[in-house]
Amino acid sequence: MPPGTALEQLHDIIDNLEEVLAKDLDLATLDIENIIMCAMGGSAISANIVADCCSGYVGIPISVNRSPMLPGWVGGKTLAILSSYSGNTVETIEMYKRVKERKTPIIVITSGGKLEEMAKEDGFPVMFLPKGLQPRFSVGFMIGYIGAVLSSIGYPQFSERIRPIIGSLKNYRNYLEAPGSVAHLLAEKYKDCVPVICTENKFRSISLRWKGQFNENSKLIAFNGALSEFNYCEANPWSKYKGNRMSLIILVGEDDLQDGGLVKRAVGNIETLGFSFDLVAIAGTSHEERVFRALILGDYVSVYIADARGVDPTDVSVITELKRRIRISDPDYKGEDKQ
Repeated sequence: MPPGTALEQLHDIIDNLEEVLAKDLDLATLDIENIIMCAMGGSAISANIVADCCSGYVGIPISVNRSPMLPGWVGGKTLAILSSYSGNTVETIEMYKRVKERKTPIIVITSGGKLEEMAKEDGFPVMFLPKGLQPRFSVGFMIGYIGAVLSSIGYPQFSERIRPIIGSLKNYRNYLEAPGSVAHLLAEKYKDCVPVICTENKFRSISLRWKGQFNENSKLIAFNGALSEFNYCEANPWSKYKGNRMSLIILVGEDDLQDGGLVKRAVGNIETLGFSFDLVAIAGTSHEERVFRALILGDYVSVYIADARGVDPTDVSVITELKRRIRISDPDYKGEDKQ
């Protein structure tokens, strides 16, 4: 079935996650001491989400790399997972070449392109993404594949924590699509402002996702920051801010607002400074459920903003023009997709 509108592709994210998470991959013979996930843009955010979720219970280090410059510890007992929707992202291709030089086992997640060609030629496994999607809406597939890879090499905890909440996530998705949902209300509030998403560390990857979706879907300038750093670095300029253009959004898990906790105290400190902000507290039975609810909430808000502003969330004409100008100044540049 060909991909549909942005809203239809967004609706399918949880279904895509469920489908791919169930795949049985035969990778058990790998002798792995650590994992590095190499990607750019939205592909890297998918990796960040998995790494953030797994940090408390997976017994090996999992890192995300957004640069061709590899850490010195990458070697023969590192598993490298390289993600690029197009398969032509220049930075990811360079990362592939460098991890291969380290004799590192490689797994590729892509819809095709140069990355697929190199992996097939070198005999590395390729996990295929459907063609024709907006890369940012392939997040369900990408996260699902990473979870399936982890399960296949002996670390099934992430998949085991996601499967029981799929039904709840589908119900939440259906609620967000209904008129009058919190996603519609937030879209109406943020459609004419510059959103600034501030969150605690467990949600850092989600604040990156919100920022990226505001940028790409809503065509809005947006920023993100850390709640812990806000206490020390950013409170003073906000306390002096007298405009109404920027809107501060504090994004946290509902369980983090317990009395006496660090997040509760940080929110209380911000309240005493006397400027307005929105507290978006995400409910859920587990950290993973709160993360994925926050993920799709931000996605729906961004698409609804696009609708309210009369812009096409799938329009990438500015990026296309930027690539055209780069080609004029650099004839060797191929105009690869950044995701």
